[in-house]
Amino acid sequence: MASSFFNKKSQITDLCVILETYLSNEEVSLIQKAYKLAEKAHSGQLRHSGESYIYHPLAVALILAELKLDYYCIVAAILHDCIEDTSTTKDDVEKEFGSQVAHIVEGVSKLTHLEFNSSSQKQAKNFQKLVFAMSKDMRVMIIKLADRLHNMRTIDSMSKEKQIQKAKETSEIHAPIARRLGLHSIRVELDDLCFKTLHPRKHLILKRKIRKQYGNQKKTISRIQTEIEKRLKFEGINASIEGRQKQPSSVYNKMKLKSRKFTEILDMHAFRIIVDNTNACYQAMGHIHSLYKPLPLKFKDYIAAPKSNGYQSIHTVLIGPRKMFMEVQIRSQEMDFISEYGIAAHWHYKNTDKPTEKLARNWLGSLLDIQQSSDSSIDFLESTKADLFSDEVFVFTPEGKIIPLPLRATVLDFSYAVHTSVGKRSQKATINGMEAELSTQLKSGQTVEIITSRLVKPKPSWLDIVVTSKAKSAIKAHLKENSKTELARLGKHLISDALNYQKIKINDVPKDKWEQCLIDLHCANYQELYIKVGLSEIFVAAVVNNLLKDINNETINTITINKTKGMAINFAHCCYPIPGDQVTGVLTTTKGLVMHRSNCLNLEHIKEKNAQWMEIDWKSDEKELFEVGISCLIENRSGRLAAIANTLANLGVNIENIEQQEKPDTTRLFHITVVINNIIQLNNILDQLNKLPHLISAERI
Repeated sequence: MASSFFNKKSQITDLCVILETYLSNEEVSLIQKAYKLAEKAHSGQLRHSGESYIYHPLAVALILAELKLDYYCIVAAILHDCIEDTSTTKDDVEKEFGSQVAHIVEGVSKLTHLEFNSSSQKQAKNFQKLVFAMSKDMRVMIIKLADRLHNMRTIDSMSKEKQIQKAKETSEIHAPIARRLGLHSIRVELDDLCFKTLHPRKHLILKRKIRKQYGNQKKTISRIQTEIEKRLKFEGINASIEGRQKQPSSVYNKMKLKSRKFTEILDMHAFRIIVDNTNACYQAMGHIHSLYKPLPLKFKDYIAAPKSNGYQSIHTVLIGPRKMFMEVQIRSQEMDFISEYGIAAHWHYKNTDKPTEKLARNWLGSLLDIQQSSDSSIDFLESTKADLFSDEVFVFTPEGKIIPLPLRATVLDFSYAVHTSVGKRSQKATINGMEAELSTQLKSGQTVEIITSRLVKPKPSWLDIVVTSKAKSAIKAHLKENSKTELARLGKHLISDALNYQKIKINDVPKDKWEQCLIDLHCANYQELYIKVGLSEIFVAAVVNNLLKDINNETINTITINKTKGMAINFAHCCYPIPGDQVTGVLTTTKGLVMHRSNCLNLEHIKEKNAQWMEIDWKSDEKELFEVGISCLIENRSGRLAAIANTLANLGVNIENIEQQEKPDTTRLFHITVVINNIIQLNNILDQLNKLPHLISAERI
């Protein structure tokens, strides 16, 4: 107990020493008051390690004090477990320290027991709570990250199973969020602690190798630092220079990502040069490049193109004395402060216009947009993880605006990053003046121009093109809304046609009949009714029977369809129905109406399983196009497939797909999918193909 008391006394002293460097005496006194309240509230409580519980909130506050967080955040950190684990209430905290502190403490308390390693559904819901808490007050998330950092520092007191569980959770959720918020020191330590817990042997080996290499090159490193200092001083540039080693986790990730050995990692040692302003950054870079040879393609200018978390710096890899590779980072004092403290810098500057605050808010805003358009919490979690773990490329609009995007982002991702309205109307693009597909992956430095069209709308295939969560969620939202519209059109058409069969027009049904029908079938409005009919959740006959009580459950077995475009109608790929065929429609709970040829071998089995099927009198629009399969058996001679393709081209027919089936004899069988208008055109195609020499037979599949 004496040891525990000594630790507490030492910690509060250490905390106050740091706080006195940037807070007023009055604020420091109130923080000491908060400590006494927390100490009393947690009296008798112990951590897994056996030490007094107050040790933990004090350690969290110390981490935040090193980031120079404001008075409210430090007090909330000391009290963050009081509401959850003691008799202290939110009202008690508000009475002593004000509503702002109470609000932050309550926010952290709600997150205290969130587990991200449970079932995927629960994990995703908890992640949504985390994002919502961040959107309320970013300090809630910063305290949570500091809380997790101290838990990872003291993870040895947990069981091995719990250690692995916590480390995985931290590496998947907390460390990436710290990176996104620019909290560099927290992110680096979390990454290394997770690596140490999950891969203890690899961590130990790499740590020894790094220490050994540093020992061997210590004199060289000292010489480099001295040479840089002398050169910049001679050139009249005021600069401070720090040398540092890479962390084992950073080295391991590079080895894994680039499939390299330890000896092949070039920039094992790094120097950070901090100058007065932006101009001095570029001047210093020029002088250092004249001092040591820069490595080609290893230069990155994050000043001109900042990272998405506001980070700015020049990175360059140089070849120093004794052919030692080293990374040099050059930045101004303000850039250095923001790179170290990230979002926490906002409370130091007391200025909401600082880049980290704006970028963090933009990111949170995009997360909340994605949350609204996501079908489920799991969908939201997966979309957001894609953003959290992304490396970046920087591309330009024609006006010169920089758009940061994750690695492997495409032209279509760029379109949606510019604006959702641009994304959904994207027709084609140019990259550096050359035409490019929407699926083209982007590289840093490219200039992209998007050509839009009012006739274009998002397609399901676009989901396979994009990688950003913003683009994916916007495309899904559009498809979902568009699907609802098409299903509603189909449902209304089915009801209208069924009423026509009874010689009644849909508009002649009295309003009170409709209202009673909506009540009886539990639909809020006409749109919902039509969609449920289109999805076969409500049978057409049930609607008609409700509207016309004298029908006595007569089933509607025939409908007329004049146009399929704009309605949720799909065509079965087992038989490829086209206009002119006798067709049967099956209403499904996912795709709306699926049309089959009436002689389709699969249809009888489908009818047995699905009560909602009907014969269709199909009178299609002549402008509509449909896929159909043709089977061509040919002699195995060169040029035969070309002859078939030329014949189809001369007939003005587009080929959608060709598949070859091997035959044991001297023949080949091709399955060709073409796009045509109707059965008359199909018969003409088959006649022309069967006239070709060396073609044994051409027939519809």
